[in-house]
Amino acid sequence: MKPILLQGHERSITQIKYNREGDLLFTVAKDPIVNVWYSVNGERLGTYMGHTGAVWCVDADWDTKHVLTGSADNSCRLWDCETAFSRMSSLQLQWMV
Repeated sequence: MKPILLQGHERSITQIKYNREGDLLFTVAKDPIVNVWYSVNGERLGTYMGHTGAVWCVDADWDTKHVLTGSADNSCRLWDCETAFSRMSSLQLQWMV
């Protein structure tokens, strides 16, 4: 296995998460970008745009239909994994997520 270089963030990475099958890799960073990669070759499959602050956490559901992210803009977003559409308006909180 050779290492893969993923270039898709402007700031340092805050979390890297595989989906259950291990074929997708989600990355978030101290920028408002959420990326999804094909883990076999490092090809970037898409970008989820919508946060306005650093994104601290990411997780995919059991069957990788949805992705949940938490950000320093005090919001959580639930994304459709295939379309990168935020399924609901962001959940606004009093504290950083």
